[in-house]
Amino acid sequence: MLVAVWTGVVRLSADGTSSAASVDEELQLPNWPAMAVPVINYTPETGWEFGGAAQAYIKLFSPRTSVIQVGGAYSLNRQWYVNAQGTLYFSTILPWLLQFRAGFRNYPDIYYGIGAEPNIAGTGARRGTPYDSQRGYAFVQPLVHVGRSWYIGPHAEYLWERTRMQNADESVTIQMPGIGITAQYDSRDEVYYPHRGLMLKFSLTHYNRWWRSTCGLTAGQIDFRQYIPIGKQVVWCYQVRGTIAASLTPDDVPFQMLPTIGGQDLVRGIPYGMFRDNTMVALQTELRFPIWRWIRACVFAGAGDVYDYQHWQWSVPKIGYGLGLRLTINRAKINIRADVARNNIYPWQNINGYGFYLTATEAF
Repeated sequence: MLVAVWTGVVRLSADGTSSAASVDEELQLPNWPAMAVPVINYTPETGWEFGGAAQAYIKLFSPRTSVIQVGGAYSLNRQWYVNAQGTLYFSTILPWLLQFRAGFRNYPDIYYGIGAEPNIAGTGARRGTPYDSQRGYAFVQPLVHVGRSWYIGPHAEYLWERTRMQNADESVTIQMPGIGITAQYDSRDEVYYPHRGLMLKFSLTHYNRWWRSTCGLTAGQIDFRQYIPIGKQVVWCYQVRGTIAASLTPDDVPFQMLPTIGGQDLVRGIPYGMFRDNTMVALQTELRFPIWRWIRACVFAGAGDVYDYQHWQWSVPKIGYGLGLRLTINRAKINIRADVARNNIYPWQNINGYGFYLTATEAF
């Protein structure tokens, strides 16, 4: 069985040299310029997904290698998506890169409401309302290398989504064009499985009714990650992430634009989308270590929650923790990732207290 969700290339330094010197070349992993693979993926939110993905590595006007990726999948929960994304490197007066992504998805989903309180009617869990969703999105971001490991640049994005709640007579459509700016510091030795270094990224995006956004909104995000080698092939890493969605009319903000927690990447074990509000803060950590040749493992834990910054109220954080296995599939250290996690929302004997994730690339 082959499993892949968006493989990619190694990070290149400012002079165009590869940072892949630390890759275990003795394993003789493939380094193909293009690849097409089946996609087999599982998360608690989607169930099993089946599809295909293709990626190509090309050189444009730069010694750096660019990557373009396309794919799609269909889940047993009647969800499907198609998308394309990539990173293109250029060298002019200053080295710069262009990141982009676009796609469309049709996802039956569940709306759990707003807030962090998990206990609904004494059940110990949050109940939700099923809804149908069709979403299209596009994002483009040029980043200029301004010295050392710093990059800065603007970005533009567009989100369109039509939703219809179960038993509702009419659907609701939102559109959210936005513009913003990003500053990023990245000293990691590799992108997909770093052994040392840190990454700090800060971004602001503004959505305005003047350019026909459904709601006037400013969203900010900070993402800090550090990777510390503590032995041969053993890495301890952690991530701190925060998101805020601020509006003069907070009651008009579409729920899709509110920060959420959980899923396959942020505090694994927490169901994605179950908790939403205008502020989110999370911390997670991993200890990664080798087992044999291209097989690795990790232990991980994370904690975080969502809050209303206008009526801040402390609650017990949502916690997820577990174990994972990694199978390296190429020299860029793309890993097939299998994680089993538990959360602190449901009792031990409840199957909903556990999450199983089968995908590719690391959570952070």
